Amino acid sequence: MVLPICDVCLKSGMLCQGCENKLKTGEISQLDLDIAKILYRVGDGKIGYKRTIEIGDVVIIITEKDQVGKLIGKGGKIVREISKTLERKIRVVGEDSDFKAVATDILAPARISGINIVYGKDGEQRYKIRVRGEDARRLPAKLDVLNSIIQELTGEKTLLVIDRNN
Repeated sequence: MVLPICDVCLKSGMLCQGCENKLKTGEISQLDLDIAKILYRVGDGKIGYKRTIEIGDVVIIITEKDQVGKLIGKGGKIVREISKTLERKIRVVGEDSDFKAVATDILAPARISGINIVYGKDGEQRYKIRVRGEDARRLPAKLDVLNSIIQELTGEKTLLVIDRNN
């Protein structure tokens, strides 16, 4: 699996010219470097990811669909390590996942009670994602932050609500 910087840089702790240029041009961020170093250390260089997105105090790590479990680690060990080191909330999402999978990954450990397509007065379509009422306190961040994360990842207009009827 690929990390945003080369193994030589990860081993030495110093950036080579190529990785330094990636950082200067904005192809990678300091956050990418920090996460790559942590993953290299805890995963023995066998765990990688595609890219990261920062929204509020939440960091979304995007990886290949079949690598999500590996990046989370047994019992969430790897994600917990990243979260503790960066002092931020971490979410892991599979690249090109379907809408429901992305919403489920972002909202976990809270459970989704349903997803509906609703139409506004202007005919605009959006997805209404209902979170179980009893899981409201288990949401990893505020509703508006989670909503913007899901919109960013899926490209769909969404509305996130707490379902008080269940």
